[in-house]
Amino acid sequence: MSDNPDSGDHNDRLLPDSNKPTEKSMGEKVSTVFRNVLQTRTDNIKDWFMNYGIKSSVGVLCWLFGSMGMSVLWIFIGAFSVLYSIEKFHKKRKITEMFKTVTEDKSKLVEAVKQLHMENSSSLPSWIYYPDVEKVEWINRIIRQLWPSIQGYVKDILSEQVGPSIRSSSGLLGGFKFTDMDLGNIPPQLVGVKVYDEHQTRSDEIVLDMQLVYASQCNIGVSVNYLNAGLCDLDFRALMRVEMSPLLSKSPFIGAVAVSFVHDPKIDFNLTNLANMFDIPGFDSLLRGAIRDSVRGIMVYPEKYVLKLVPDVDISYLKFPLPDGVLRVHVIKAKHLMAKDTKLFGPNKSDPYVIVQVGRNFKHRTAVVAEDVNPEWNETFDVIIEDIWHSTINISLYDEDILNTDDSLGTASLAVRSVYQRGVVEEWINLTQVKKGSILMKFEWFELAHEASNLDKAIKIAEHKENTNSSLLSIYVDKACHLPEKIKDCLSSNVQLKITVPCRKDPFKTKLTEFSNPIWEERFLSPIQNPKIDQIKFEIESDSYSGKTLGTLSFSISELLELEGMCIDKDFPLDNATPKTTLNMRLCLRVLKLKEKQGPQFDGSEIMNKPPTPSATTQPSPTTSPVPEAEKPTPESDEYEHLSINNNAHQRSPSIASIASVMSDGAVSRMQPNERKPADNGKGRVMLTIRHHQDQLLVLIVKAESLIICDEDNSTSDPYVKVTVIGQNLSKKTKVVKKSLNPSFDQR
Repeated sequence: MSDNPDSGDHNDRLLPDSNKPTEKSMGEKVSTVFRNVLQTRTDNIKDWFMNYGIKSSVGVLCWLFGSMGMSVLWIFIGAFSVLYSIEKFHKKRKITEMFKTVTEDKSKLVEAVKQLHMENSSSLPSWIYYPDVEKVEWINRIIRQLWPSIQGYVKDILSEQVGPSIRSSSGLLGGFKFTDMDLGNIPPQLVGVKVYDEHQTRSDEIVLDMQLVYASQCNIGVSVNYLNAGLCDLDFRALMRVEMSPLLSKSPFIGAVAVSFVHDPKIDFNLTNLANMFDIPGFDSLLRGAIRDSVRGIMVYPEKYVLKLVPDVDISYLKFPLPDGVLRVHVIKAKHLMAKDTKLFGPNKSDPYVIVQVGRNFKHRTAVVAEDVNPEWNETFDVIIEDIWHSTINISLYDEDILNTDDSLGTASLAVRSVYQRGVVEEWINLTQVKKGSILMKFEWFELAHEASNLDKAIKIAEHKENTNSSLLSIYVDKACHLPEKIKDCLSSNVQLKITVPCRKDPFKTKLTEFSNPIWEERFLSPIQNPKIDQIKFEIESDSYSGKTLGTLSFSISELLELEGMCIDKDFPLDNATPKTTLNMRLCLRVLKLKEKQGPQFDGSEIMNKPPTPSATTQPSPTTSPVPEAEKPTPESDEYEHLSINNNAHQRSPSIASIASVMSDGAVSRMQPNERKPADNGKGRVMLTIRHHQDQLLVLIVKAESLIICDEDNSTSDPYVKVTVIGQNLSKKTKVVKKSLNPSFDQR
């Protein structure tokens, strides 16, 4: 044994040099090339024999048996037996190799089990695929035992509280009642739970992400004036976030609990009796869209339901936290776009424009560049990001047509967290869903700094680009007190607050609330170009006192620059009102500070494919819906930055429970296009809709994507889908789509 402790390391460092391969001679190189060519030819002959030789042999055997007057059925029985034996042999050999690999390297056990289940089209729980998602079967067992008691509690609420509330809301609903309240025997399940550790959250909070699955056999019936309607077979799946804050040193140790859904939950159900009229095309999507929008406006992040546990805790900080930052988007130019407009004279052209969607609430459309397949836009705009880890940048290019629907010129998607981790990303992005085309985009991440010393630099940066800002102002409006009674009908009127901010065409407006108790509890975010000179105007108006105000306030944003933390929370006295009239608000100013370049080299696989959306002319603005993250094409990358990782210690890592849920046994069902999909392992994927209704299994084959090449010309395939019910002699096959790796079937 060597006395020098470093001798082993030194030898290891010398090992690569001692084992350096010698350069091959010309004869060896020629021999290698010859062997490669011979192997390629042999493989081609094998492929030809497997494709044509077996088919020809079966055809000859069928002809011989037919000419001899024998039944052809024996040939098919023999062929099936041989194929089954070969398939079983391959599976057995693959499992043997897997166990051999695991025996040699135990660290590959999980990956081997994953691969085995994927090849067998089976699923594993989320805690197997993702280590940070924990198994919580003990909670599910508790819920199963409590489910009968929970059902009784829910029935009491529906009959004693919800029913009377609906009857008193309108005279037309005076005869409303619940005729059936059966929640079924299947309780909700938690597929997986992720608890963020102290390095991923603030010091005064606990954050959990829980994948909730409720595939029930419920049957809820209602009656209104002898008209019966009902709902059954409710299917609810969502990623639910629970935030507990602030943490206290006395019982109950938690000040409040906030519950929200990270993404739009998937809600599916069947209607019964009179409600079946909504199952007709048009009405069905209208009803489900209304329900989805209602849930989105109440519980989908950043909206939250907050339960206060301690009376004197201010829950506004939990309900309306400051955003994570601001994303600056530069739409620079594109090249080699598809020419969608056919010209009689001259080359074909397109009239391209870009739609950039970030999250659910932001959409920006660029100008149209006429007759150019290599357009330049050079447009810049800022986007407020409230959730780094679950927000996606969706880029869609269209060709504007005056008379027809705008044609898609390609799409691409990029996770916001990829920009956050690097600070600045400037890349040529290959467009998907089209044969060619790419777009040059630049993204910059701006942190929210609470030091006024950063303001001058932020103003200087914003001056060089239109539609950019130097800071962000958060306005939390709590309530107003002692409003003046300027007219007789004031006491029975409703009031609202109007906030006029610079560089915004339309003022912010709160909801209408009672004059006697004007409590709003709303938050508004406004980008500010220059806080040193900009002012905000507040006006309280009454719906029965049009044209005049009940109180006004002009506030100079520069006052916040002198305060600690650039925040103020107090009762502001109003002008044109009584001396006692006040408006309680909290104003916080944050300066946009450009994050320095850092993080890993930008990987082209982070550009995600996105299914084509409907034409931009039919999409409402400015609201959007979550955009799926799907397959990852290889983008065009002209430049890369070599940077180091330095994540913010207080930012949460992306929760993948939402991905894991679609892989778990309790969650495998209908996967809609607006949900995140698991990777396809290079073998492609198929989009299905599966429903079970009245003892019938309905399977809708929508489309397939990124299929493998099977034809002899090594360029395409002729795919079809075969659906077989295991355990029953039932099988269906779709039509064959010729020469396509992304076929669309739309067959039921």
